[in-house]
Amino acid sequence: MILSDTLLWILPPLLIALAVGAAGHALLNKRDSRSAFGWIALCIILPLAGPILYLLFGLNRVSKRARKTYLTKLLKDSSDTLNEPPGTDFRPLSMVGERIVKKGLSSCDEIVILENGEALYPAMLEAIEAATRRILLSTYIFDNDETGRRFVAALAAARERGVEVKVIVDGMGEFTSLPRIGGLLRRAKIDFVRFNPITLIPPALDLNMRSHRKVLVVDGVYAFTGGANIGDRHLSERLGHWDRAMDIHFRMRGRIVDELEWAFRRDWHYCQGTRHLGPFQHCNRIHVDAPAWSRLILDGPNKDLDRINDLIIGVVSAARHKVWIMTPYFLPTLDLIGALHAAYLRGVDVQILLPGYNNIKPAHWACRNFLRQVLKYDIEVFYQPPPFVHSKLLLIDDQYALIGSANLDPRSLRLNYELGVELFSSDLNSQLSHYFSARREQARRVTREEIERRSVPERLRDSLAWLFSPYL
Repeated sequence: MILSDTLLWILPPLLIALAVGAAGHALLNKRDSRSAFGWIALCIILPLAGPILYLLFGLNRVSKRARKTYLTKLLKDSSDTLNEPPGTDFRPLSMVGERIVKKGLSSCDEIVILENGEALYPAMLEAIEAATRRILLSTYIFDNDETGRRFVAALAAARERGVEVKVIVDGMGEFTSLPRIGGLLRRAKIDFVRFNPITLIPPALDLNMRSHRKVLVVDGVYAFTGGANIGDRHLSERLGHWDRAMDIHFRMRGRIVDELEWAFRRDWHYCQGTRHLGPFQHCNRIHVDAPAWSRLILDGPNKDLDRINDLIIGVVSAARHKVWIMTPYFLPTLDLIGALHAAYLRGVDVQILLPGYNNIKPAHWACRNFLRQVLKYDIEVFYQPPPFVHSKLLLIDDQYALIGSANLDPRSLRLNYELGVELFSSDLNSQLSHYFSARREQARRVTREEIERRSVPERLRDSLAWLFSPYL
C-alpha cells in the first residue's frame, strides 16, 4: 500500500520531467519545425511512450557516428581537374558542384547507356571475363539467384587467373536475398567485405548508414555506375519475376574511372578498419578534347552530408530551359520543392517522372501526400506503367545530367552513403532526353484533382506514411 502510494506521488512528476526533457531536446536540436513540433506533441500527449519513441527514433545518432567511424583518408591529387575545359561553356551549372567538392571537371572519353539487366549484365560480365589486373565491385544488393551466381562464377574465374578481385556488399542490402551471397563469395575464395555488417554478437543493429553505391571498376579502364543492383529482379523482360524492375546504368572510360576507383578503395579500407593510407595513384590522363566532362559527388552521413541535395538545389536553381527528373522515390526536401517552384515560375519546363507501381508501398503513399505541394503549380508529374521503374536521372537544360545511386528521399539524401556523377555533354543529354521522352510517352499525367479526390481513409493513410517518410 505504501509502495503504491509512493508511486502515485513519484510517477506523475517523473513522466512530466521525461516529457519536458525530450520535448526540449527536440526543440533545440531539430532543424525542421514540422519534425520538432511532431515530436514535442507526441511527448506531451504520451508522456511515457513519447520520450521512449524519441529516444529510439528521434535522436540523430547517424551523423555523429558516421563522422566518428568513417575516418579513412585516401589522398589524391585533384590539381589537374579543369574548372573550365577549353572550348566548353558549362557555366554556371558546373560551378555548383565545383564549390561543393572543391574540384573541377575530369574528362570522360566514352559513355555508354545500358538499359535494364538485359543490356547491363552482359556488358559487366564481358568486362570481368576480359580483366587482366583488377576487378573492384561494390553494390547495395547482390542477390543469390541465377544472375548473382553468374557474377560469382565470373569473379571466381578471374581470381583463379591471377586478377585482383575485391567485392563490397552492404550489410543490410545482402539480407534481401537468402541465403546471403556472402557465403558463396567466401567459398569461391573471393576477397569480400560487408559495409556496416548487421551482427548480434557484438550487437550492431543500426539499420541506417547503408552503402547504396553501385560501382564496378575493371583494370582502371572501364567503370560502371548507376542505379542497378545485381540480381534477376533487374531483368525487366522476365515476366514471371514478381518484383522485376527497369533501370538505367552507365559504362564509362576516362579520368572519371580513377575517381570511381578512389571512391571504392576508400570504402574498402573503411570496411577493413584502415584509416591512414598513402596517396592514390591515377592511371588515366585528362584529355582536353574529351567528348564529355564529369565530376564525382560523394554523399553520406559523415562529412559529405547533404552534398547531393545541395547540388540538386543548386543546378535546378541555375536551370534556364528544362528540369527533367526521373526517380523511383520522390520525397524531396522543402527547399528542393521551393527550387522546383521557382524554376517553373521562371518559365523552365519542369517534369517529374515517377513509377505508377512502387515496390515500397508506404513510399508511394507518402509521395502522394507530397504531390499536393508540387502540383500547386502546373509542374508536370507523370506515373509510369509497371514494371517498377528504378531509374534515377536528372537532366538540366541541354548539356547537364546527374546520374548515380541516390533517390530523392530522406534515406538517400540524409542517411545512406551515395554517389552521383555529373556529366556535361550535349550528346549524352540528347540521348537521355530521348530515353526520358520515350518513358513519358507511355506514362499518364497526374493531376491536382486526382490527388484532391482521394477518399478520407486514403488521405489519412498517405499522411501517416508521410509522417514516417524520413525512415522509409
